[in-house]
Order: sequence, then structure tokens, then C-alpha cells
Amino acid sequence: MAEYNSSDLTSILNTLSALSKPVPTPGTQNPSTQQPYSSSPRIQPSHDDDDDAYEPPDIPPAPAPSTSKPQPHLHPQQLHPPKPAPTDPTPSTDPSTITTWPSALRHVMRTVSQNEVLQRRIRRLIQSQHDHEEQWWQGREALCKKQKARGEKKKELDEVLRSVGVPVDSSKGVSTAEEDETELKNYDAKIYAASNQMAQALTLELRGLGIPFFSIKRDLVSDNHKNNDDHDKQHKDKLPRDELSALQLRMLDLLQDLCKE
Repeated sequence: MAEYNSSDLTSILNTLSALSKPVPTPGTQNPSTQQPYSSSPRIQPSHDDDDDAYEPPDIPPAPAPSTSKPQPHLHPQQLHPPKPAPTDPTPSTDPSTITTWPSALRHVMRTVSQNEVLQRRIRRLIQSQHDHEEQWWQGREALCKKQKARGEKKKELDEVLRSVGVPVDSSKGVSTAEEDETELKNYDAKIYAASNQMAQALTLELRGLGIPFFSIKRDLVSDNHKNNDDHDKQHKDKLPRDELSALQLRMLDLLQDLCKE
């Protein structure tokens, strides 16, 4: 019989005691030791059991940002660009019906003062008129000098002839004062006719540009006032011709100030 060894018996009992303890399973683990691993689904990828102790709540998907609705509020000019207000190309006031200076002034300030193209055309018309007037005046001055020089040259020529013994008839002059005056009157008459033609041409140009008092309707102009009631009643809304001429000159002064460079 083999000799009894107490140490071997103790070792066997310890081994049996260890085998008799239940092996912990994933379903019976202590919650305190399972808690650190329950937050990560990758720790237990093979669990298909419906009775799993940890099942993370469903997180609703984040809604996709919608850009179609806020766009009209953020960028309305891109979706619905504002339409420009319709503009009337014709002036609000018909210049052919203007008979008073305040109405004419408002019309000119609204149209001519804001239109550079129109200003250039009016500037050329006024400058052309001034150039012609300057030429006519210089021509008259040259004629007067010529008449004066004509008499002086006649005197010089007579002295030269006398110095060489040639007889001179002093009664026969080159021209007399009456002849010089007649020559100047003829020149002035030509200038007057030319200035009237230029004024008519200027009136037609300004009428075409719609300038008040130059484009006025003929039926709004009357002859000068007469001292009778019937005439006043018949032409109370019409502009007398003499007043029209004064208003045209006043308008020319205004246009010259507006259109000057």
C-alpha cells in the first residue's frame, strides 16, 4: 500500500473545489464590470440574443439642411430680381402747351439740365449764333475803317500829285459822307435780313428739341392786347405775341447759363 501523503490530498481537494465553481458567462457578468464595455458596440459584435442586457437607444438621423426655403429670405434678389419701374420716355408736360414762365422753368430743369446730349446741341446752336453776330460786327467795323482810309489815301494821293506839278481837282472826292452813310445802311440791311433768317432757323431747331415758348402751338398765341372786353374774353388763355418774344429771349438766357461749359 502506498504511503499516504497529506500534501497530495490537499492539492487534489483544491483542484476539485476550483472545478466545482460555475464559470461566469457573458449573460451573468457583474453589471459593474460590464458597464465600461457596454458603451461601445464593437466590444460585443457577436451578440444576437434579444435578451441582451445593453441595447443602445436609437438615435434619429439628423435632418438634412434645407436650402430651398430660406433662399427667398436670404437672397431674394437672386430668385426674384426687382423689376425696374416703367419710365415714360415722353415728358409729363407738353412743351407746346406751356404759356407761363414757372411751368417752362420746371420743364427745362427736368429735361435739359439732366440731358447732356441735349445740352451739347443747344450749346452748338447758341455758339453758332454768337459766331455769326461777331462776324457781322467785325465786317461793319472793317467797312468803317475802309471808308476812313479811303479819304486819307485820297488826300495822300493828291499831295503826291501836287508835288510833281500835276493839277488836282479837289471837288472830285473818292466818296462823300452821304455815300459812306448809304453804304453802311445797305450793309446793316443785309445783316438785319441775315439775322432774321438765323433767328427763324434757331426757332425751328429749338422747336424740334421741345423747348418751351419756341415749340408753342400757334393757336395759343394772340396779337397784342387791345383795350376791349370782347378781345380779352376771347384771348384770355392765349399768350400775346410781344410777351412771347420777351419769354423767348429770357429762355435763351436760361439755356445759355445751363448749357455753358
